[in-house]
Amino acid sequence: MPDTTLPVALPPHVALLLSELPLPRPTTIVDVGANPITDNPYKPLLDGGGCHVIGFEPQTDAFAELQRIKGPNETYHPHAVGDGQTHALHIYRSSGFTSLFRPHMPAARVYGGARWAKITETVDLPTVALDALPDLAPFDMLKIDIQGGEKLVIDNARRVLTEAVAVIIELRYLQLYENEPMMGGVDETLRGQGFMLHKFLFNKSRPMPNSQADRLNRRRIADQLVDGDAVYLRHPGRIDSYTDAQVMHLAILCAGVFHSQSTALYALDELVRRKRVEPDLPARYVDALPELYRKAPATAAGQGPAAQATPEPAAQPKPAAKAKATRTSASKPKSAR
Repeated sequence: MPDTTLPVALPPHVALLLSELPLPRPTTIVDVGANPITDNPYKPLLDGGGCHVIGFEPQTDAFAELQRIKGPNETYHPHAVGDGQTHALHIYRSSGFTSLFRPHMPAARVYGGARWAKITETVDLPTVALDALPDLAPFDMLKIDIQGGEKLVIDNARRVLTEAVAVIIELRYLQLYENEPMMGGVDETLRGQGFMLHKFLFNKSRPMPNSQADRLNRRRIADQLVDGDAVYLRHPGRIDSYTDAQVMHLAILCAGVFHSQSTALYALDELVRRKRVEPDLPARYVDALPELYRKAPATAAGQGPAAQATPEPAAQPKPAAKAKATRTSASKPKSAR
């Protein structure tokens, strides 16, 4: 049964934008590989009723769970996304590694053995290309996490990505699969479509196997980067080429998904310049931000920390004039000194 719980309260700065921005439609996110085993970065915005999600998840159990827990602003399809062709899908013993690609065996050294690379089954997987879906609604952000198949999705989503302002994508630094595109291939493809790397949401590292591993704090020796999730934005230096709606959706996503506050304000300033919002909206946005993002208020003269500096030392009394040479002073006994 679909989830019927009430929306969760949004943070004040996100709620402010949703109430003030004249959005032509709700911010929409397409999630390729929407398996609900982990929370998505857009979940707080979704739970607060601040966006719509269109998800694709081919795994039967995961799709069934999505259908069970989905809310009113979620739509899911049981399709694998790619180039519209049928591919061999390799089912790994560790299901999180299941991929269109076979394992790159030298990576077994990093993972302490070849157990992770065990393929239990290979099946045919029909895919759909996003560009070939005539009924796919316009969307503002694309999220992809499909174990090496990200470039295949992007290459076949050029048409539908023209309205999007952001992409969240997994980047691989340490090769795990044969012929996977790696970070460089994905970055080149996204830059070719006008997107630039904005920030990393997280990076995953592992310690290298070694003879002294039992003596070391595993969390402190995770030296080798493996992969991570990154945010790409449509070139922010070309925001003047954005439509008004794109600027608004960028502000919503920066505020409610990426926590990129300076970029949210950059978008609001652009909307002020275009006279699409009130001139004081950027200032009100900062007022609504959590305290950790704001400087402490300036103190008035003579008050607060600035006035608590070490005072100037008090003037010392002038020493008494020396006694005249003709006057003899009696010396105190040692016990009185």
